[in-house]
Amino acid sequence: MENDPEITYDWSLEMMARYPFLEDSKRYIKHQGPGLKELVEDRVWDMVRIRGKERVMQAIEHGEINEVPMSDDLDMEMELFSYPIARILVSCVDDNYLTNRYALGESEKFLKILSEEPLENTMNIGEELGIEGTAENDQIKVYFIDYLENTEHLKSTQWKLTNQDLRHGYIYLDIDKYRRLLKESLFQRIVKELPRPVNDELLDIFSSQIKDIEKFLQEKRKDYGEVEFGEVDSEKFPPCIKKMLGLQKEGVNLSHEARFAMTSFLHNIGLSVDEILSLFSESPDFREDLALYQIEHITGEISGTEYTMPSCSTMRTNGICFEPDNLCGAEWMKHPLTYYAYKKKKDFKKQKKTEDEE
Repeated sequence: MENDPEITYDWSLEMMARYPFLEDSKRYIKHQGPGLKELVEDRVWDMVRIRGKERVMQAIEHGEINEVPMSDDLDMEMELFSYPIARILVSCVDDNYLTNRYALGESEKFLKILSEEPLENTMNIGEELGIEGTAENDQIKVYFIDYLENTEHLKSTQWKLTNQDLRHGYIYLDIDKYRRLLKESLFQRIVKELPRPVNDELLDIFSSQIKDIEKFLQEKRKDYGEVEFGEVDSEKFPPCIKKMLGLQKEGVNLSHEARFAMTSFLHNIGLSVDEILSLFSESPDFREDLALYQIEHITGEISGTEYTMPSCSTMRTNGICFEPDNLCGAEWMKHPLTYYAYKKKKDFKKQKKTEDEE
């Protein structure tokens, strides 16, 4: 352990444990914490390794990592040092879905505790995440370039630049939206940083934990496995829907517009709420309560209005018309449901002709 009493920190140990991505947190781990070999092998740090694995498992199961009570410096160090252990485990497994799911878990935990912070702390944390803000009349103004760089993956219309209060190169946000922006910044930072290179020694040391995580990950995927479409033929889905389903299976977060289109399409062709929910559960930011509410709203269970999937022109406007084929280019092809119906009808005629010939 490189314990250097001369090193000073701007943040308290408690804050570093709550926000382990801070520069002070990294310095504390380096100078006050155990060396990597000691951290991953010494029995003194068993509880740190247990908590590190727990962070990963909670992210897989809930999409959020729970806070732990911290009553003294030892508790705080245990929590702080468990962060690099969790990152090592995610890197050892090296699974795209897990990386996204873990990043979501850490960023959801971050957003929850950030809501309890005074404004000054929030602004200082924002500066460390590369989104410096200035308070003005109950709003936070951020430079529009910083805003654009951190909302690239937020496809909902509420984040579009045209819908923001833009003045003299700065965007004005309420505090909740500013916190949400910081959460997205942390999520993307973790996704970009992981997986880190790991050597055979680490793979061997953590072999048991890796097996447990891989098994749990496989079980959760099985829980939300392939939907049995019954009479619904997924092979005849239009390219846009196939693409969105594929992206979701790869762990890519879909935009609000994409999820709406996919939900309404699947509902329109006969899938139940449970079947649609099962598909959505493969997304790394899946939250069953929120997803169920959105699905039931779109399908009319809550709203009383049963929505139809957007037309092809609307899909193009929303940037979710993916990989159109020759059939999509037909002059009369105006709607994804028309595409599916045409494919089904054509297949039915082909099958009927075969039966007649027999």
